[in-house]
Amino acid sequence: MVKRIGSTAWRVEVSKDGKIFALGVRTEAGLEYEVLLGTADSTPILSDLLSEIARTHKDLPPVEFKDGAGPNHPKSVPLNPLSTRIESVAGNPVLVLDFGGTVLKVAMDPTDLQRALAEWTNPAS
Repeated sequence: MVKRIGSTAWRVEVSKDGKIFALGVRTEAGLEYEVLLGTADSTPILSDLLSEIARTHKDLPPVEFKDGAGPNHPKSVPLNPLSTRIESVAGNPVLVLDFGGTVLKVAMDPTDLQRALAEWTNPAS
């Protein structure tokens, strides 16, 4: 499946047994790159990527996306993990999202989560 945003395109494939995944990227200059990884490698790679993005943006102003860009892009869709659970890491709650070989662990503040859910279920008029 090839996906495209502007002149950049990418392809993601997972082997039928779920053990290997491939990420192919075509740059704006037309160069193509493909990375083959074992599914076991996907968790630390995605964790590192997301951690570095968060670390970099922590001290920057919030990103504002134009219509049709970033999370507002039509191809930006909610992810559906195979399972979701809460674990304790060093006494703190962690949201665990299992995508079948890739497991993302997201630290969370229960108070912030409760506040966000309350705002979502009872939006201010």
